[in-house]
Amino acid sequence: MTSQPPPLVTRKATRSGLPVLSTYFSEVWRFRVFAWRWSLSEIKSLNFETLLGRVWHIINPLLFGLIYFVFVGIVSGRGLDSVSMLAAIVGNLYAWVYFSSIVTSGIAAVHSGAGGVSSQSGIPKIVVPLASAMTASNLFLRSLIAYILIHLVAQRGLHLEMLLSPVVALLIAMFGIGCGLILATLNVYIRDISRLVPHVLRLLMYLSPVIWPYTKVLGDGALNFFARLNPFYSGITAWMISLGGTLDADGPRILEQIGIFAIWSISTFVVGMFLFISKEDEFAIRN
Repeated sequence: MTSQPPPLVTRKATRSGLPVLSTYFSEVWRFRVFAWRWSLSEIKSLNFETLLGRVWHIINPLLFGLIYFVFVGIVSGRGLDSVSMLAAIVGNLYAWVYFSSIVTSGIAAVHSGAGGVSSQSGIPKIVVPLASAMTASNLFLRSLIAYILIHLVAQRGLHLEMLLSPVVALLIAMFGIGCGLILATLNVYIRDISRLVPHVLRLLMYLSPVIWPYTKVLGDGALNFFARLNPFYSGITAWMISLGGTLDADGPRILEQIGIFAIWSISTFVVGMFLFISKEDEFAIRN
């Protein structure tokens, strides 16, 4: 016998335009197996026609980090002897790919065939972008295996701060999901957003200390202060420290950076959730 999908629960909106949240999230939880299977199918389809397949998700940031490492070493005249710097850059890039993948896949999932599946079957639409976030999380965990090997080769050692890396990773996921839900909702009304997001993400990466240190490039003046208002500055800085080092020489404290990034992540996640849920009934009409 084939398994039957869980029975649907009628979602009634409150005066605020939101459904009864306890009922809504209970219904989302009922489709957790669907989300997991959808995530696995997405992973199997990635780079299906290439020889290396899903390994490209690990190789791409590694190659980009290596190219940047060689370029900076030659231009700056520092040489290529700092394997620890290469490890830091690659670790940062894996975290950045994790965040950007959640954002872009969440937008695409809502307005692709996946959104149609949820419309026809009565599945809460938020299940699909959450499933895409599960896909990104799965791939991120696999990429960390590659990073661990690089970390050991670079002899960066073990640090107590590493115990906080799961907390930072969770905050990165929450920030990515929140941004993805906000942008996916806005894209229903302004379709150009999905075209602009990749360019904005690329700009945000270069404005974040992913591949370069703020203090050495911007100094310690007002420009550096305003650059730190970038919400992902605290996130990537906390991630760097949790892996055992930072590209910045001033050594910011990890708990301070986690606290700042937690405010950004939780607030963005909550706003994204409520905005998406309040507008999801319009998706089928406008898609």
